[in-house]
Amino acid sequence: MRIEAKKWTVLCLCLVVLALAGSAALTFAVDPFEHYRESKILPLYDQESYNNPGIARQYAYDAVILGTSMIEMSMPSVIDECFSVSSVKLPMRGSHTSQMGWQLSHILARRPLKLAILAVDAYSLMGPPDDDEEIIRYLWNEDPFDDVSYLLNRDVLFVKIPGILRNRGRSLEGKRDSMYQWTDVVFSEQSVLRAVQFQEQEKMQPADSRIERSTENITRHLLSAIQAFPETRFLIYMPPYSVGYWYMMTRGGLSEQQFRSRLRVCELLLSCPNVEIYDFSSKTEWIEDLSEYFDYSHHSTKISNELMQAMARGENRVWTREDMEKGNEVIRLAVNRFIDKYEPKH
Repeated sequence: MRIEAKKWTVLCLCLVVLALAGSAALTFAVDPFEHYRESKILPLYDQESYNNPGIARQYAYDAVILGTSMIEMSMPSVIDECFSVSSVKLPMRGSHTSQMGWQLSHILARRPLKLAILAVDAYSLMGPPDDDEEIIRYLWNEDPFDDVSYLLNRDVLFVKIPGILRNRGRSLEGKRDSMYQWTDVVFSEQSVLRAVQFQEQEKMQPADSRIERSTENITRHLLSAIQAFPETRFLIYMPPYSVGYWYMMTRGGLSEQQFRSRLRVCELLLSCPNVEIYDFSSKTEWIEDLSEYFDYSHHSTKISNELMQAMARGENRVWTREDMEKGNEVIRLAVNRFIDKYEPKH
């Protein structure tokens, strides 16, 4: 009986090892997050934190665009045409500057870049400087033993692999443009107004409150990379959130904090010879055209493309701190017009 029990135990252990080995081999072969190679099947591109490391590691490029969900509608083909590069986009929805800087530093450590386009959101500048919650380290690092977290991942095996295999036969053409793009939304004034929360004015927070966070985020996560890679051209732009967003920040008492953070970018980065700063947050023909937004912040591909073309022409470039301050005042005036036009009258 003991011999039979031992045989049964050994058999079970062997079956478990074979099952684990088979699962790991399947994940390695299909590789839905492109950890080992660029996929010949169209990836799902549905989880930026997990997809970005593979794109950054395996794709051929010499330029990147980094930012929050505000860059998801960007088209690398337009960036390539405007700046004579080969680019990829690596958004991270709802992220802070710390996460952008984390990705940027790891990319630059692996390969030289001709161009890095950074969409710097005012709110993300005030985020926690040590926030790396969405950084999946086992997909970024070079430690092969960490790969077990990927190779034997239940979600990868039972969700991601079946999902990517359903894409067999689909065209890979244009995948860099279409990845992460929103396809199930409506761009309209009504969509924006439904998303805006109309409210009474709250007490305005002091402009310098939380400025220490902005300062640390800029110096640790942007300036450090800018100084370490002087051959890389850095284009930093303030994304064109709709005026509805700035209305909510104003009524919520948060707008002056964000205006101050915008100024801090100029104070710390304008002197860097490989940096250009652009302010599209104050481009009124965009931010007041609510038909090009599907909520109070996210704009259409049309604006994304026009933004790249405008930046290539040098439009809306910030040369001095005073230029950014003028942009802040333009936004304040746009908010007043929004209030006059849309805010419910009591």
